[in-house]
Amino acid sequence: MKDAKYLSSADNPLIKRLKVLLEGGAKANKTRQDLGLAVLEGVHLAQAWLASEDLVELFTTESGLAQAEIAAVIDMQLAVVPNTDLYILDDALWRKISDLENGPPIMACVRIPKHDFPVKQSDDVLILDGVQDAGNVGSMMRTAAAAGLSYVVCLKGTAQAWSPKVLRAAMGAHRHLKIFEAWSLNMVREKIKLPLIATSLMSDQDLYDLGDDLLDPHAWVFGNEGGGVDPELLAISRSVLIPQDPCIESLNVGAAAAICLFEMRRVRREVK
Repeated sequence: MKDAKYLSSADNPLIKRLKVLLEGGAKANKTRQDLGLAVLEGVHLAQAWLASEDLVELFTTESGLAQAEIAAVIDMQLAVVPNTDLYILDDALWRKISDLENGPPIMACVRIPKHDFPVKQSDDVLILDGVQDAGNVGSMMRTAAAAGLSYVVCLKGTAQAWSPKVLRAAMGAHRHLKIFEAWSLNMVREKIKLPLIATSLMSDQDLYDLGDDLLDPHAWVFGNEGGGVDPELLAISRSVLIPQDPCIESLNVGAAAAICLFEMRRVRREVK
């Protein structure tokens, strides 16, 4: 095992940084942006980044090292990327910084990758317009990756994509996505050349009647949990309705995204 660094003080600058990155709110978001780092909690997320050069730090406890699953993650990461830093925290300090009381004691710091949005697009795009719930954002990212999408654009007002809650809900999908944040409506107009499809309860166009139109790449737009898609964005999009029983007013935005993206996948699968 690589030489580990042992930490026991809450005043250690590294621990202070870790605590901020684990928080929500504007301060944590700014710290993530300034440092270009995000924190993964739990074995599953650490496994999702295994063998990546972007995984730069691992954190656990002595009791964590005794768990076979955690030890396997650490051993494999250090074998493939030996310059990964390993930190061992005492149990009391771990309890002070982790909210996951019953979770296995392992965290990882990863670099937030930076991508250039392609000038010419041939791949579908998921656009999140003010989706505020972190669970919804993470779930939609997971759905996008499962449906074969690579690009996710988050407009201003959307939950921060690399926050711990979004990362947990996405279950490792971030590793497979190119994520762009804090876009404006003007940026959508300037950069996205694909036709836009937005869900709307007021549309006369049935999702299931799109048929072969879904064979071509699109940018799929899903809006705020309460207000839906911004009217200006809806005006430049083709609006579609997901047919449903009128006893329910509307669908959860995460469910709507899953229905639309997998209808697209179904249509394309049938022509192969």
